[in-house]
Amino acid sequence: MSALIARPDRALGICERLFLALANACLAVMLVANMANIASRALFDKGIVLVFPWSVVLFVWMTFLGFFIVYRRGKDITVDFLIDRLGDGARMASRLLVDALVIGLMLVMLYQAPHIIRSQVGTIEMVGLQRYSMSIPLFVTAALIAVDFLLDMTKALLGHPERAHRPVGDI
Repeated sequence: MSALIARPDRALGICERLFLALANACLAVMLVANMANIASRALFDKGIVLVFPWSVVLFVWMTFLGFFIVYRRGKDITVDFLIDRLGDGARMASRLLVDALVIGLMLVMLYQAPHIIRSQVGTIEMVGLQRYSMSIPLFVTAALIAVDFLLDMTKALLGHPERAHRPVGDI
């Protein structure tokens, strides 16, 4: 694999592992905090007030961080039954079209990011963070997804096979 592909692919792999660790950390903190809240309610008949607002923030961050992991690992929902029946040229065209559409969508989101961040003023009650902090992981993820699909487009044009989608389970 050429350096044109290998270096960005390694960097995206590092981001994937980092995002997985961060998403799992968010989940672990939510789990421990909610267990402590349940125990506090059962033992002392008094809940921990900060658990719910922080759980909401951590859940949003975990979800936004997880988007990149889902796409990077090929766990997204795909409808391949039609594309699998096409010839090589049509499959290549559909791969490039999907890559271009996803890149375009991510660029639209990133284009809107400054406006969205400016419009999210004030602090999150009981958490103390600025409201825009909720959306920052979304925009970082959008940028990484765009780079990942740009890399896939480059791989396609260089003749590399498509990333295998690994379904979580059959529906």
